[in-house]
Amino acid sequence: MIASPGRRLRQALASKTPLLLPGLHDALSARLVQRSGFEVGYLSGSAAAMTLLGLPDIGLLSGSEIIEQARRITAACDLALVCDGDTGFGNAVNVAYTVRAMEAAGVAAIQLEDQTFPKRCGHFSGKAVVPVEEMLQKLHAAVEARSDADFVIIARTDARAVHGLEEAIERGRRYAEAGADIIFVEAPQTVEELRAVAAAIDAPTLVNVVEGGQTPQLSVVQYAELGFSVVLYPTAAVRSVTHALGSLYEHLRATGTTAGSPVDMVSFASRNEINDLAGYEAIATRAAEAAAELAARSV
Repeated sequence: MIASPGRRLRQALASKTPLLLPGLHDALSARLVQRSGFEVGYLSGSAAAMTLLGLPDIGLLSGSEIIEQARRITAACDLALVCDGDTGFGNAVNVAYTVRAMEAAGVAAIQLEDQTFPKRCGHFSGKAVVPVEEMLQKLHAAVEARSDADFVIIARTDARAVHGLEEAIERGRRYAEAGADIIFVEAPQTVEELRAVAAAIDAPTLVNVVEGGQTPQLSVVQYAELGFSVVLYPTAAVRSVTHALGSLYEHLRATGTTAGSPVDMVSFASRNEINDLAGYEAIATRAAEAAAELAARSV
């Protein structure tokens, strides 16, 4: 029996300490994540907003847009996909709908956060959080809505920036009690705060590594020593792609050729291997052979 996406994610969590979770933003980046040897990937709302809309992570991406992007990704690869669900795109009823839609799209886990709507990137200023009771209602709805008990629910709190570390930790504890499988306290600001988060919450904890953001960037070994179960790099890929594309376009505009570009390209053969051209050509060959065989029988 084939394991569900949620089961595969739980197996990865159990076998890797901590689980290194790379961010991705589309089907191609997902194929590359899998090609690099990862079993799990993370569809970042910020990265999706950048690539689908060309806009910042300030609550402009809809639930339907990220769910459809998740569907494309799970169809293109075998990764257990963790999907950013922002605030659940509404109240507890909206959260239940979103969980069901993500399960139907082949997603392994949803991340839900306790910001007010419209939300903001976790490392932006000007955030606000909903009352604890409202987030608890959303988590109850998420737990109740999942049809696969292995579907993973990640609860994120942004309370550190609004009410301080103690409030964030207390929210994390309560979210774990409400049934969240992994607790994500956003944007601790020192190593001591990171250590306090992991030590105080009796559940697997996730650290979010945003290069240039508010949380200290350490090695995966150091995060493990602090007690974290998951180390997430949500936007490193899309930021790298953005830099590479900008450099390529500037070079092309200035020189009229891609020759001598400062950006390395995959070879023509590698491109075709990554997008599985041979696999689809084999389908066409088998179909033609089957049709010819049927035609021969009818003569």
